[in-house]
Amino acid sequence: MQAVVRSALLVGLACACHGTDSATPDASIPPDGAGAGLHVPWSTVPTIPGNASNDITVSTALFRVDSLRVIGDAGPGDPRTSQTSFEVRWSDTMQPATVDFADAPTGLYSKVTVQADGHLIDYSYEITGTANVSGTLHLFEIHDRAALTANLDITTTLDPGGAAIVPIRVRFDAALGVLDFSTLHVDDGGTLELDTFDSQMQAFRDKLTTSFEVGDGATH
Repeated sequence: MQAVVRSALLVGLACACHGTDSATPDASIPPDGAGAGLHVPWSTVPTIPGNASNDITVSTALFRVDSLRVIGDAGPGDPRTSQTSFEVRWSDTMQPATVDFADAPTGLYSKVTVQADGHLIDYSYEITGTANVSGTLHLFEIHDRAALTANLDITTTLDPGGAAIVPIRVRFDAALGVLDFSTLHVDDGGTLELDTFDSQMQAFRDKLTTSFEVGDGATH
């Protein structure tokens, strides 16, 4: 059964490799007329599924978000601009929902903090895809139990009765670019694996942390 799943994934990724613009984020920006409050849409580079480079594709990505906070100058840690314990997931059939803070207080917001943490029970994040290593296409899996925290500086003002957008984009192409896939562990099924305590994980984790950025369409 596992072989069937692997084969299906390879076929699906091969199809996804064509016609995908790796430079185009998949932001789901709230349309004009979105309700009052703060809105946090998610996007990625590349689109998922899509090509991170000529030799690397991304099939799925999942962050188990322990907390998301949009921090205002007037009230750091306001529960009206915080959400806890939810998943941010991308695949060929799923995109993450925009996080809406309808009751966000008016004022200036200067920081966004995202913490992914599976609390050792689950992985904090998981990424799958394919990598071409010396002409051979391999599936890869990245999973990490260590917490990951990204801090973004913003300058967003929410006016009384208004709406503001704080988009978050993850540059998987940048993070995956630091890996030497030829040295990753290969499991019994031929899948390349990067796990929590592997030698390349710290460098990858550090790069993934800095791969979070403010996306297109931010409100100032």
